[in-house]
Amino acid sequence: MDQKPRGYRRQDPDRTRHSQSNANEQRASPDGAVTLDGDWNVAMMSPGCILHPFGPGLHLDARHVLWLPAHRTLVAADLHLGYVWAHRYAGQLLPISAPDDTIDRLAALVAEYRPVQLVLLGDIVHRAIPVPALRQQLESLSSRLASVTIRWIAGNHDRQLESLLRECGLSGIRLEPELMLAPHLLTHGDERESAAAARTLDRLQPGAGWLIMGHEHPAIHLHDRITTSVKCPCFLAGPRILILPAFSRWSAGSNIRGSLFLSAFAREALFTHAYAILAGRILPISL
Repeated sequence: MDQKPRGYRRQDPDRTRHSQSNANEQRASPDGAVTLDGDWNVAMMSPGCILHPFGPGLHLDARHVLWLPAHRTLVAADLHLGYVWAHRYAGQLLPISAPDDTIDRLAALVAEYRPVQLVLLGDIVHRAIPVPALRQQLESLSSRLASVTIRWIAGNHDRQLESLLRECGLSGIRLEPELMLAPHLLTHGDERESAAAARTLDRLQPGAGWLIMGHEHPAIHLHDRITTSVKCPCFLAGPRILILPAFSRWSAGSNIRGSLFLSAFAREALFTHAYAILAGRILPISL
């Protein structure tokens, strides 16, 4: 991937963004949204943009997953299973009328890619609470995806998840803090301390490996400077770091220009590209 030396940190919301890499120009407005000039529209995007190559051996899928063909590994971040039930358990009566299709979508992707392993990159559940609906989801996740090895990476929302898995009869499942798929390191990314984040990044092979994480639920605002505006989930990339969008449909996404990042990895990064997910396709944007 062509990584330009310029970029931005979220702490500097006044810095403008400009790209001349495409015939259809993309600019940042004062509010941080990206402006799409010229004759751009969704129909002009290539039909093949559902899968976008990102560096050697990494492919961004507009269905909110990452594919590593050399490892035959599919990666999804931030499922937040049981989101509604966690809020209802806490007394916030979110509606339960909308079905949760998270596992259906994962199963379809596994059937399509036929990976050797599926990496769940943390925040697998929203909260490990003892309610039947969440237990059923965890049991379904394990049984419906039995054809693939699932690597369960622990996120900050996954406290007590192993205990809940044991209650579901899934005592053989262990959560891992990270997964090394050389030359890449996969982790949830919720590290708060800058020094610890720097030590983790130093473990990557220089010029080869990427830190692949979730946690931030990145999204970007796009508009046409007239009447149309939309907030899109996105992949977010900078030198040595790639952040995946949340797989959960409940995530509205955090505007990458709107507030501080949560993770020390992201706070210290100089991001150069966003890959917006729009109309089921990938739209690369230079920052």
